[in-house]
Amino acid sequence: MNIDVIFSANEVTKDRVEGKIVVVIDVLRATSVMLTAMNNGAVEIRPFKEINKLISYTKDLKGILRCGERNGTKIVGFDLGNSPLEYKSEIVHGKIICMTTSNGTNALVNSSYGKKIFIGSFFNLDLLCKKINEIGEDLVIVCAGTNGEFSLDDSLCAGEIVKRLEYRTLSDSARAMYMIASIPGTLKDKLKETKHYNFLKELGEVKDLENCFSVDSQNIILEYRDGIIKKYEE
Repeated sequence: MNIDVIFSANEVTKDRVEGKIVVVIDVLRATSVMLTAMNNGAVEIRPFKEINKLISYTKDLKGILRCGERNGTKIVGFDLGNSPLEYKSEIVHGKIICMTTSNGTNALVNSSYGKKIFIGSFFNLDLLCKKINEIGEDLVIVCAGTNGEFSLDDSLCAGEIVKRLEYRTLSDSARAMYMIASIPGTLKDKLKETKHYNFLKELGEVKDLENCFSVDSQNIILEYRDGIIKKYEE
């Protein structure tokens, strides 16, 4: 298994992901939201890169929730923002979620040429890595990053995935993430001085930060296929 890591949504190209297994990560917070929503009974999630396209698509639809953020803040007129804690079962159960975020949904849509595209965060590391080991094919981990830049929270999660995989040949970027993830310390200790962590802290999202670092708290695998995120089925 060859493993590569891409550091931002803007760096994803067809030739780097085509024919490969892809895991898309946006720890803070889009993929953590997606996992939580589906874990709490949402039917499916439809990601969009642009706000206007989402609004146009959902204009005449019922039973859907418009969700997402720009610059960390819920989009005006939308039902939910980008906090996993908002996506409670009594709100999302049985609903179709249409979602757009600053980075995570871009990373997903840009990765559409992958052979299989999984959703990753700290929430589902164990189950997801077991499945990837079982498949045993070349893997690209796509970190959403922040506005086209490297973001340590996503990359640290990528390193944790690399650590748990077997029979691997690593690109330099994957090896670097493995080394970062192998440094002793808690996730909070490693990330508390980072730009995105402190941006969310300034927005008052401390509970989100604590929640998003809950390793292996969910027993779920999601796949993005044909423009829709659903629970993975063999």
